[in-house]
Amino acid sequence: MKLLAPERLHRIERFLWALTLVVVPVTSFRFIPFMGADSQVRPLSFIPALMLLLVLAIRCFQQRRLLLWSRSLLPLLAFALAALLSSAVGFFLAPMSLYNNTYAGRLLRAWVTFGVGLVFFIVPMSMNRDEQDLTFTLKWLYVGLLGHVVWSLVQLFHFYVLAIVFDGQPLGNLVDLIQKTVMMAGVSTNRRISGLTLEPSWLAAQVMTIYLPWAFASVLKGYHWDKRRWLAPAILVACGGLILFTYSRSGILTIAVIVPLTFLFAGWGWMRQALVWFLQPFYRDKSVLARRILNISLRIALISVILVGVAGGFSILSRNKYFAQIWRSDKSNLTSYLVDIYAGPRLAFAWAGWTIFEQHPWIGVGLGASGLYYYQALPDWSHFNITEISQFLSPDNLLYPNTKDLYIRLLAETGIVGFWLFISFYLLILGKGFTLLRSRRKELVFVGTASLLAWFGIVALGITQDSLAMLNIWMPLGILVGMADS
Repeated sequence: MKLLAPERLHRIERFLWALTLVVVPVTSFRFIPFMGADSQVRPLSFIPALMLLLVLAIRCFQQRRLLLWSRSLLPLLAFALAALLSSAVGFFLAPMSLYNNTYAGRLLRAWVTFGVGLVFFIVPMSMNRDEQDLTFTLKWLYVGLLGHVVWSLVQLFHFYVLAIVFDGQPLGNLVDLIQKTVMMAGVSTNRRISGLTLEPSWLAAQVMTIYLPWAFASVLKGYHWDKRRWLAPAILVACGGLILFTYSRSGILTIAVIVPLTFLFAGWGWMRQALVWFLQPFYRDKSVLARRILNISLRIALISVILVGVAGGFSILSRNKYFAQIWRSDKSNLTSYLVDIYAGPRLAFAWAGWTIFEQHPWIGVGLGASGLYYYQALPDWSHFNITEISQFLSPDNLLYPNTKDLYIRLLAETGIVGFWLFISFYLLILGKGFTLLRSRRKELVFVGTASLLAWFGIVALGITQDSLAMLNIWMPLGILVGMADS
């Protein structure tokens, strides 16, 4: 029984939680079993997180307390019931199989992914109950970010040194070979870093929702979880660099929107202080002339650095054809414009998902089953000049399609009822975040600010990704609920 002693269980929990956080960056680990041969969402952190969930269940049994429960789970349980009803109705619709994908197989896979997502919500919720827990979480979370930074630098070295100097030789493809051995895909072919994730957009999404919010809130609210006060600004710079070199249009444009939004709701005090500090040498400074000139010069230098940084970032982005096509396109029609900027496949799949929803608006076609209806639902204009759609329509294709949009997927698969129950979960979490912003406890205000930025990012992420197994949409919300319920 010593193995199950409370002290030993606590140490095991801490170890497994730290391990979960450190391997968060690895989103597509090749050697995770039972995920399907074609599944790209394979978070390595699910293995220690599932083990941790079992340990927490043992502690619940020992203490006879529901450590794994929160009222925030009620909307998710209601959504699960609605999705269960949709899935039952989907059997009666009897869709034809697509390649080797049957309705039962896609249904099982969808429920497994939803279960994976719940693990990534319940475990962080249970492991973050006070300030000490939060400090532990952030410490190990940013150890994982270091892995992203190191491997991204290796990828940049591969793009600009190895692949050029050793073109056509084994050493020129060494980094790509290593990545393919461990993960489900190699390095990007257009010099976009992906870190330890599957692709560049996944890296941008992960940085935006998991790593950036806490460093941003630390600087904004003056809360330091670590004695090294330079750490949060350094993390901000690292996050900015990672997102920039992903050239992810959704990530960069989302950041440009959600950061000002977070300032609007949580940063008024900081902005007033910054404005007073900036203007002080110009009309309130009573110091000697030399000191005043120094203060003014410091402000001018700061503005210059910001302008140079913005100009430099824009210059880097404009040199990337994929990103710069946003403003280089000369199409006037919206559909033609989206196709011209390489968003045609996403638009076509989302369009098909919306068509399926219009045909089954109340209950949907069953969780995970929308892809079985895609052949008939794709718009006519997508059959031409879009390579990805042509490949999908080819008799040789074996890939299962998806909407690439979480909200349209929920509408198509669970109908209006399931969609609004899931959205009610998001709104409940948002309310908790705003409540923390009014707290008298500094660490809770910090959590509320970080969670607000993460929430905006998660909502935006749903427009470009549709998997319920992505930990990006669960882990930040789980930490918020755990701290809010403490």
